[in-house]
Amino acid sequence: MKMINTNVFLLKTSFLSLCLVCFLPNLVKAQDVPSQQDLPKVNPEIQLLLGKPNQDIPLKLVDAVYLTLQNNRDVKIAYLQRIVDKARLSESESIFSPTLRPQLSLNLNAREPEFASAQKTDIVTNTTARIGAGINLKLPTGASLNLGWNGENVWKGQYSKDSSSYLPLTDPNILSQDVSFSISQPLLKDFGVYLSTLNIRRARLTESTNILNFRNSIAQTITNSVVTYRNLLLAQERLKIEEASFASAKEELDRLQLLFTEGKITKNDLIQRQADIAQKEFNLINVKTNLTEAIASLTKLTDLPLKMLIAVEKPLPPDSLNLPTFEEMIKLAEDNNIRYLFAVNAVENAKLSLAEAKNQQSLDLTLNLRYGFNSFSHQRDSGNFTSSLVLSREFGNLSQDNAVLKSEVNLQQAEYSLANTRVDINEQLRNRVRNVRDSFTQIQLSKQATNLAELRLNSAREKMKSGNNVSTTDIINFEKGLVDAKNQELNVTISHLNSMTQLEEFLGMTLNKWLK
Repeated sequence: MKMINTNVFLLKTSFLSLCLVCFLPNLVKAQDVPSQQDLPKVNPEIQLLLGKPNQDIPLKLVDAVYLTLQNNRDVKIAYLQRIVDKARLSESESIFSPTLRPQLSLNLNAREPEFASAQKTDIVTNTTARIGAGINLKLPTGASLNLGWNGENVWKGQYSKDSSSYLPLTDPNILSQDVSFSISQPLLKDFGVYLSTLNIRRARLTESTNILNFRNSIAQTITNSVVTYRNLLLAQERLKIEEASFASAKEELDRLQLLFTEGKITKNDLIQRQADIAQKEFNLINVKTNLTEAIASLTKLTDLPLKMLIAVEKPLPPDSLNLPTFEEMIKLAEDNNIRYLFAVNAVENAKLSLAEAKNQQSLDLTLNLRYGFNSFSHQRDSGNFTSSLVLSREFGNLSQDNAVLKSEVNLQQAEYSLANTRVDINEQLRNRVRNVRDSFTQIQLSKQATNLAELRLNSAREKMKSGNNVSTTDIINFEKGLVDAKNQELNVTISHLNSMTQLEEFLGMTLNKWLK
């Protein structure tokens, strides 16, 4: 008898499965991000400083981002989840891969003989050795194919305790084996490539959603690191402004004390300056507290030991605002925005559910074919072929009867949700672009306000020196106005930069920018 070459069979069927999975049409895919080992690494000099105790760490923006990607626990958790997600996808895509079930058994049986001529000390032994294998394969047409082979050999003998002899009772060279082949092909319900690949399509949609969640998590982490770094910059620059104002006020107090000693100013002028210095010192403590909190926030995000992190990259405002056209940004959002892609996937998933519901209402007509072959060493070979055509339909299952209606409603809801999401994306994009443009304009205005506040203060000081009618209260108010103007310019600059960063995340550009 000619046996099937199992290795060739497995190779062909595996290739068929691979081709089917790889070339399934209309499956939504999302681009994954680099592996954790391929993420950008922080500057080696920074890495060296991190190992030194009580060492200040000067960080550029790129250093803060890469340290976050390298150390942040949420990023590590997201990468671990991707391992599980990929394993689940592989399980779903293996539906057309053949499964092999080898089996080997050895049965031993000993009993007292039943025939009259046997002695009480005799023992009859039966030894049965079985070996077999089965292959199951699901075909793209919806058919299930089963191929099995079993071989069996039985040794019977009689053992005498008195003479310690063994007498074979059967021929040990007798081998019996059988081969079976069966196929069950649905002809209506579950028939065809589209229906048989529904689970794979759904699994790939789930994988696409998982990748989108993963990319969204990484992008949000990057954005958070950028914003947190700029908060540190903001706190540092505010401290510089307050320290400069405090130092200037103390110098002014020394000058006023000299003038008071000479009798050129009143006690009230001196008291006003002293009160102003006390207020500035109070403000200085608040700003230092904000700086400590900003350092702690960046330290937590980068998962570093608590050190003195210093942001060395100045918050420079852009010279010009060069944005893509609104139509180009809408296209970017529809290609990359997480929320929009979720809505697209929801529509595709609803279509699959509708197809599955319609399939469940179809008549179940199945063609079954089976061929069995038996071979014995001492008997004539025999074969047996059977076929059947089975028609069935379940009645009275209300959930099955309503499944199509529910799926159609769910599909309409998903399509409406997609349309609403498209409108929301359009509106949100307009708002974000407007915020970017407005904050850019505010930068120019805040610069003018700072320059004018400084000119006003210098002019008032010159008038005061020349004896014009300018009081200490006026000078203090003008100084406060200058500090407020500088802080305002700093705030709108950071706000504009953050608006640009958040716009990049909204358009799905964050990962392409930082993970090149």
